[in-house]
Amino acid sequence: MKTQLQCRFRPLSLTLMAVGGSWLLGSCQLRGPQVQLPGDVLPETALVPQSAPLVLTFSTQPEESFRTHPDLLAQWESWTAEALAETGKEFSREEMQAWAGEQFTMAVVIPNLVPGAAEPVPGILFGASTRNADLSGQFLAQVRQQAAAEGANFEQRQEQGVTLYVQTNGEPGERWVTAEFGNRFVAVANDPRVMQQAIAVYRGEAEPIGRSESFRTAVGDLYKKSGTLAFAYFNFQALQEDPESFQDWMQDLDPATLGSLQPLRSLAMAAHWQEQGLRLRMLTQTDPKTQVQGGWQTARGELIQRLPGNALAVLTTQQIAQRWQAVMPELEKDPPVKESLEELRAEFRANTRLDLEKDLLAWMDGEMALLVAPDAQAHPLLQGMGAALVIETSQKDKANAALTQLDRLAQESGVGVTEAGGQVTWADPLFNRPLLVRAWEGNYLIVTTSTAALQTLAQRQGNLLPQTEPLKTLYDQLPKPNYGYFLLNWQGIRTVLEATLPGGLASLEPEARELLTRVDGLGITSYPAGDHAFGLELLVTVPPKPQR
Repeated sequence: MKTQLQCRFRPLSLTLMAVGGSWLLGSCQLRGPQVQLPGDVLPETALVPQSAPLVLTFSTQPEESFRTHPDLLAQWESWTAEALAETGKEFSREEMQAWAGEQFTMAVVIPNLVPGAAEPVPGILFGASTRNADLSGQFLAQVRQQAAAEGANFEQRQEQGVTLYVQTNGEPGERWVTAEFGNRFVAVANDPRVMQQAIAVYRGEAEPIGRSESFRTAVGDLYKKSGTLAFAYFNFQALQEDPESFQDWMQDLDPATLGSLQPLRSLAMAAHWQEQGLRLRMLTQTDPKTQVQGGWQTARGELIQRLPGNALAVLTTQQIAQRWQAVMPELEKDPPVKESLEELRAEFRANTRLDLEKDLLAWMDGEMALLVAPDAQAHPLLQGMGAALVIETSQKDKANAALTQLDRLAQESGVGVTEAGGQVTWADPLFNRPLLVRAWEGNYLIVTTSTAALQTLAQRQGNLLPQTEPLKTLYDQLPKPNYGYFLLNWQGIRTVLEATLPGGLASLEPEARELLTRVDGLGITSYPAGDHAFGLELLVTVPPKPQR
């Protein structure tokens, strides 16, 4: 989809965007009871039709999340004040906090208000629960007053308990409507047609998105977690059920890209700030008739427990052979992709005299890990850094046959290849220093940049990853079982940069230095979330700043 909304939403839209941002970024007052409709976690979705392609919500209580990081809360509040000031509107965050509920919701209700226009004009609804109908009504009156000062004309209407103020001039997408739904909700839309759909849902004449099983699953899995700051829901099912409404958004996408969206039902994301730091969670739900996950199995999780705790970067996965076989038939349906794969296979055979799939990938049927870590014994050109690759296999004979062929190729290229005590070393002919060292430890093939690193992995020497910070927190906090990990030891990377950069971190820009000094680690994993859904989670650990 196109990522930019029409600039014609100014100036009222800027105000509403700033309102949403301010509710997300800061609030320091106690809250009263929130009106909850039966069965609805997000009350404002009682105004959003089930066909809405996009729903966003923002928490109004970030101070609860940031209680362990008061300096970051102060920074967010500063950004909020700046955002409000840039709109030129005379609204304070405190005014909105006096009546706003627990979250602010924005939804795209109509994909395009002007079919055939040069740029799509989405119909957008902004909604919130109100804890004080008088104060929220006064706020909407202020919004209309400032819009009127810029040329907008409003007409008051009553529709079965809903008080409307409809702008009578302006183009589609900039004819604003404010609405008060009794003492429950307030809403603003950028077109009367949008508000009419919201009213129909409110009256029970149309289904709300809260009745969608996919939406409720996403909210239950992602939003109902502590420290939620924001939530986004992309309704791909709406695209598939009414493709004509999205034609103007999809005209730049090729058929292959559109086809790849067919198995998707929804994509939801949530941002949480918790004691450990920032957690981003994603849930993708798919059509039950499709096998997007291809029957993939989760990793046993044994290999990562034997990796060294001083690793700077770690990538783990499993079943390369099975996954390659599972995805190839689908990938090769795309002629350009199929051609690229055939070129890859031909080039690999020409360079190694091996078949990529039969001789190499076929025996990679267990867990696998790739890591980067300090290695004082590695080749001098690596400047104290090393790497390791660990592959588990149930087909050691086939693996050894491929490795023997690679040894021959290395020797033909002038690399010294020696074997002693089950350890094979590739040595640089110029310095006669090891380039790669490999050995078997049970069913694990271990390839490293030095003998010392090989012994550390094979004998599990030193502090291991699950017991060593900051990787320990990432390992403990990310969901299990999963398909594998990507972990960054930002604390260790910071130490390396401090030692290698001229002038250390002080030579960096303040923003980059702040990022490098506050973050300790980063981890990502994906995991199954039911028969027809899978999740992805990212965790950025940010320790609290010591109080002076």
